[in-house]
Amino acid sequence: MNTAGALSAFAADGSTKNRRVKMDFVIGDEQSQPAMMERDIVPAGVHQMVIKHVEEGPNQYKSCDENPDGQCLKLRLATSSGNHKFVFDDIPKHLGWRAKQLAEAIGVNAGGTKLSLATSDLDGLEVTVEVSHYTSKTGKVSAVVKRYVPRAAAPTPAVTKPRSQAAKALAASGSEDIPF
Repeated sequence: MNTAGALSAFAADGSTKNRRVKMDFVIGDEQSQPAMMERDIVPAGVHQMVIKHVEEGPNQYKSCDENPDGQCLKLRLATSSGNHKFVFDDIPKHLGWRAKQLAEAIGVNAGGTKLSLATSDLDGLEVTVEVSHYTSKTGKVSAVVKRYVPRAAAPTPAVTKPRSQAAKALAASGSEDIPF
């Protein structure tokens, strides 16, 4: 669409006429910045997360003799609630065991000697991730992926067991009274 078309207006009968419309702007003293919601880092522990973005590309810090270009599968993970900062994880091409962890976390059988993951298939999937914290030399604390939890081994709510004989008797009776 050209500029004249973008500035045309509708007449009362609904037809478009080539007349220019003026738009009034209010110029303030300062440029207002949109309010940014500051999010906390993901707490350490096991979390259900969503792969928000995935791409292949180099990372100079992941280069080595086996992977001189530092080619990685670059993941951006978000908590299911979306209330925390993203967790970034770059899986270098030469760390097949790490890619196998990811595959098992999304339910892909990673048997054999070669694993192929398509970035388009990963985007939007949910994974269970164990997160830990890393403190950089400058003192910045970041959440990092410690490991991907296999789908079959995802933690289930633990059933607490009574520890003492008195607690066992109390649990068996279903009563609040102490049985002795």
